[in-house]
Amino acid sequence: MFTQPKAYIFDLDGTIYLGDQIIPGAKETVDWVRSQGAKLRFVTNNPRFSRDFYADRLNNMGITTTIDEIVTSAQFTASYLKQNSEKYGNIYMIGEAQLEKELQAAGVPMTDKDPDTILVSFDTTLIYEKLMIAFHALRNGAHFIATNPDFVCPTPDGGLIDAGAIIAALEGSTNRTIDAVIGKPSKLLAELLVQQLDVPAEECVVVGDRLNTDVLLGKQSGLQAVWIRAHEEEIPTDYPYEPNGIIKSIADLPDVFSKKT
Repeated sequence: MFTQPKAYIFDLDGTIYLGDQIIPGAKETVDWVRSQGAKLRFVTNNPRFSRDFYADRLNNMGITTTIDEIVTSAQFTASYLKQNSEKYGNIYMIGEAQLEKELQAAGVPMTDKDPDTILVSFDTTLIYEKLMIAFHALRNGAHFIATNPDFVCPTPDGGLIDAGAIIAALEGSTNRTIDAVIGKPSKLLAELLVQQLDVPAEECVVVGDRLNTDVLLGKQSGLQAVWIRAHEEEIPTDYPYEPNGIIKSIADLPDVFSKKT
């Protein structure tokens, strides 16, 4: 059951593009959304690049956008930690340069000695020493948070190991469970998006290829959600929500909502 959306929240990796290649129909679908007078946000859990990078990538693919329409997990995490500095204290980050840059720009205190909080993120520079710093801090009671829970970042050749695998290694070795995820599917992020868009939650729709991030972001926060099921994946029997719609490609999205008008 749909309410005609006044705002569309699009995932990027695996939804709009895969690697450096735009997904067929993505530009036409975004153009269609704009022709409806609806608002837009592009939201990525990938913390490795800046909002400028993502805006440039989309513009180079023919999808006109500005950084104001881009939200990244690194940007949102830095903002959240700045606002909650008393709770989280000094941060030790497992992540890459862009996340560090975002944290520094927000004035988030960082350390590699006796941190109050371990922040786990997508990190292609991961070394054993980073894991051991986190391991000891978590064993000593540090907060345990992450930018995103994805196990794999989609790429044309099958994917890259993402933050979820690092989280799992630390959970297994410390007998801890992560305290909070700040990016998708966090309700904190959903609240930010609704606030930015200035549209009632039920009139926003999240569109993405991941049940555990994109669809969950929407459904647990009162937004609509359309799942792009590109590989005939089945919804697990223990999954708590039913997507409002299921499509094979972003190219199919206009047909879904055109039928509802």
